[in-house]
Amino acid sequence: MSFAIFKGETSVKDLVSRLFRLPDKTAKTAKQVSDALLRANPQLTDISKVPVGTVIDIPADAPPLNPSEEAPSSVSRQVAIVRQAQQSLYLLDQRLADIDVRAADGANAFVALAQSKQAQALVQNSPDLKEQAPNLIASAQSLSRAVKAQQDARRATVADFQNRLQILPQTKS
Repeated sequence: MSFAIFKGETSVKDLVSRLFRLPDKTAKTAKQVSDALLRANPQLTDISKVPVGTVIDIPADAPPLNPSEEAPSSVSRQVAIVRQAQQSLYLLDQRLADIDVRAADGANAFVALAQSKQAQALVQNSPDLKEQAPNLIASAQSLSRAVKAQQDARRATVADFQNRLQILPQTKS
Protein backbone atom coordinates (compact mmCIF):
# COMPACT_ATOMS: atom_id res chain seq x y z
CA MET A 1 0.00 0.00 0.00
CA SER A 2 1.25 3.48 -0.70
CA PHE A 3 0.61 6.69 1.15
CA ALA A 4 0.68 10.44 0.59
CA ILE A 5 0.64 13.38 2.94
CA PHE A 6 -2.24 15.87 3.12
CA LYS A 7 -0.99 19.41 2.55
CA GLY A 8 -4.12 21.43 3.22
CA GLU A 9 -6.10 21.25 -0.02
CA THR A 10 -9.58 22.69 0.22
CA SER A 11 -11.28 20.09 -1.98
CA VAL A 12 -10.84 16.45 -2.89
CA LYS A 13 -10.60 17.55 -6.53
CA ASP A 14 -7.55 19.68 -5.69
CA LEU A 15 -6.04 16.78 -3.75
CA VAL A 16 -6.56 14.41 -6.68
CA SER A 17 -4.97 16.93 -9.05
CA ARG A 18 -1.88 17.20 -6.85
CA LEU A 19 -1.45 13.52 -6.10
CA PHE A 20 -2.14 11.66 -9.32
CA ARG A 21 -1.06 11.46 -12.91
CA LEU A 22 -4.50 10.93 -14.38
CA PRO A 23 -4.66 8.95 -17.64
CA ASP A 24 -6.98 11.61 -19.01
CA LYS A 25 -8.33 14.90 -17.74
CA THR A 26 -12.03 14.05 -18.00
CA ALA A 27 -14.41 14.80 -15.17
CA LYS A 28 -15.46 11.15 -15.13
CA THR A 29 -11.91 9.95 -14.44
CA ALA A 30 -11.36 12.60 -11.76
CA LYS A 31 -14.66 11.59 -10.12
CA GLN A 32 -13.73 7.90 -10.13
CA VAL A 33 -10.35 8.65 -8.53
CA SER A 34 -12.00 10.99 -6.00
CA ASP A 35 -14.54 8.30 -5.08
CA ALA A 36 -11.79 5.69 -4.62
CA LEU A 37 -9.78 8.10 -2.47
CA LEU A 38 -12.84 8.85 -0.31
CA ARG A 39 -13.57 5.15 0.16
CA ALA A 40 -10.00 4.60 1.37
CA ASN A 41 -10.02 7.80 3.48
CA PRO A 42 -13.52 8.61 4.78
CA GLN A 43 -12.10 11.47 6.84
CA LEU A 44 -11.63 13.38 3.57
CA THR A 45 -15.41 13.75 3.30
CA ASP A 46 -15.04 16.84 5.47
CA ILE A 47 -11.66 17.93 4.15
CA SER A 48 -11.74 21.18 6.12
CA LYS A 49 -11.27 19.17 9.33
CA VAL A 50 -8.29 17.14 8.08
CA PRO A 51 -5.06 18.36 9.68
CA VAL A 52 -2.12 19.17 7.43
CA GLY A 53 0.33 16.27 7.62
CA THR A 54 -2.36 13.58 7.83
CA VAL A 55 -1.37 10.36 6.09
CA ILE A 56 -3.65 9.47 3.18
CA ASP A 57 -4.09 5.85 2.06
CA ILE A 58 -3.72 5.51 -1.68
CA PRO A 59 -6.08 2.79 -2.94
CA ALA A 60 -4.62 0.01 -5.06
CA ASP A 61 -6.97 0.82 -7.94
CA ALA A 62 -5.88 4.48 -8.12
CA PRO A 63 -3.77 5.78 -10.99
CA PRO A 64 -0.04 6.19 -10.36
CA LEU A 65 0.98 8.81 -7.82
CA ASN A 66 3.12 11.70 -8.91
CA PRO A 67 6.57 10.51 -7.76
CA SER A 68 7.14 13.56 -5.58
CA GLU A 69 3.87 12.95 -3.71
CA GLU A 70 4.54 9.47 -2.33
CA ALA A 71 5.10 9.54 1.42
CA PRO A 72 8.51 8.45 2.69
CA SER A 73 8.94 4.75 3.50
CA SER A 74 9.12 5.60 7.20
CA VAL A 75 5.43 6.57 6.97
CA SER A 76 4.54 3.01 5.91
CA ARG A 77 6.27 1.67 9.01
CA GLN A 78 4.50 4.22 11.21
CA VAL A 79 1.13 3.33 9.69
CA ALA A 80 1.77 -0.37 10.31
CA ILE A 81 2.64 0.31 13.97
CA VAL A 82 -0.39 2.58 14.42
CA ARG A 83 -2.73 0.00 12.91
CA GLN A 84 -1.32 -2.69 15.18
CA ALA A 85 -1.82 -0.38 18.18
CA GLN A 86 -5.38 0.37 17.06
CA GLN A 87 -6.13 -3.34 16.75
CA SER A 88 -4.69 -4.02 20.21
CA LEU A 89 -6.68 -1.14 21.66
CA TYR A 90 -9.85 -2.44 20.03
CA LEU A 91 -9.30 -5.95 21.43
CA LEU A 92 -8.53 -4.60 24.90
CA ASP A 93 -11.66 -2.43 24.80
CA GLN A 94 -13.77 -5.44 23.80
CA ARG A 95 -12.33 -7.56 26.62
CA LEU A 96 -12.90 -4.83 29.21
CA ALA A 97 -16.43 -4.28 27.93
CA ASP A 98 -17.13 -8.01 28.35
CA ILE A 99 -15.80 -7.90 31.92
CA ASP A 100 -17.93 -4.83 32.67
CA VAL A 101 -21.05 -6.55 31.34
CA ARG A 102 -20.41 -9.62 33.50
CA ALA A 103 -19.77 -7.46 36.59
CA ALA A 104 -22.91 -5.39 36.04
CA ASP A 105 -25.00 -8.48 35.32
CA GLY A 106 -23.69 -10.16 38.46
CA ALA A 107 -24.36 -7.12 40.65
CA ASN A 108 -27.86 -6.69 39.21
CA ALA A 109 -28.63 -10.38 39.64
CA PHE A 110 -27.47 -10.22 43.26
CA VAL A 111 -29.69 -7.19 43.94
CA ALA A 112 -32.67 -8.90 42.32
CA LEU A 113 -32.06 -12.07 44.30
CA ALA A 114 -31.53 -10.17 47.57
CA GLN A 115 -34.80 -8.31 47.05
CA SER A 116 -36.79 -11.45 46.20
CA LYS A 117 -39.46 -12.76 48.53
CA GLN A 118 -37.44 -15.90 49.27
CA ALA A 119 -34.35 -13.91 50.26
CA GLN A 120 -36.42 -11.49 52.36
CA ALA A 121 -37.95 -14.43 54.21
CA LEU A 122 -34.47 -15.83 54.85
CA VAL A 123 -33.22 -12.43 56.03
CA GLN A 124 -36.09 -12.14 58.52
CA ASN A 125 -35.06 -15.44 60.11
CA SER A 126 -31.38 -14.47 60.55
CA PRO A 127 -30.34 -11.51 62.72
CA ASP A 128 -26.89 -11.37 61.06
CA LEU A 129 -28.38 -11.30 57.56
CA LYS A 130 -30.98 -8.78 58.64
CA GLU A 131 -28.19 -6.45 59.78
CA GLN A 132 -25.92 -7.00 56.76
CA ALA A 133 -28.45 -7.21 53.89
CA PRO A 134 -28.96 -3.46 53.39
CA ASN A 135 -25.20 -2.91 53.17
CA LEU A 136 -24.78 -5.82 50.77
CA ILE A 137 -27.55 -4.54 48.52
CA ALA A 138 -26.16 -0.99 48.65
CA SER A 139 -22.69 -2.31 47.76
CA ALA A 140 -24.03 -4.25 44.79
CA GLN A 141 -25.99 -1.22 43.58
CA SER A 142 -22.89 0.94 44.01
CA LEU A 143 -20.86 -1.57 42.02
CA SER A 144 -23.41 -1.45 39.22
CA ARG A 145 -23.21 2.38 39.10
CA ALA A 146 -19.40 2.27 39.23
CA VAL A 147 -19.27 -0.16 36.32
CA LYS A 148 -21.49 2.19 34.27
CA ALA A 149 -19.23 5.14 35.06
CA GLN A 150 -16.18 3.03 34.25
CA GLN A 151 -17.69 2.05 30.88
CA ASP A 152 -18.36 5.70 30.01
CA ALA A 153 -14.85 6.75 31.03
CA ARG A 154 -13.28 3.90 29.07
CA ARG A 155 -15.29 4.76 25.95
CA ALA A 156 -14.09 8.36 26.13
CA THR A 157 -10.48 7.29 26.76
CA VAL A 158 -10.48 4.76 23.93
CA ALA A 159 -11.98 7.34 21.55
CA ASP A 160 -9.28 9.81 22.58
CA PHE A 161 -6.55 7.20 22.03
CA GLN A 162 -8.02 6.32 18.64
CA ASN A 163 -8.02 9.99 17.63
CA ARG A 164 -4.44 10.42 18.80
CA LEU A 165 -3.38 7.34 16.87
CA GLN A 166 -4.93 8.81 13.71
CA ILE A 167 -2.49 11.70 13.81
CA LEU A 168 0.95 10.51 12.82
CA PRO A 169 3.97 12.65 13.53
CA GLN A 170 4.38 15.42 10.98
CA THR A 171 6.56 14.43 8.05
CA LYS A 172 8.76 16.73 6.04
CA SER A 173 7.39 16.96 2.55
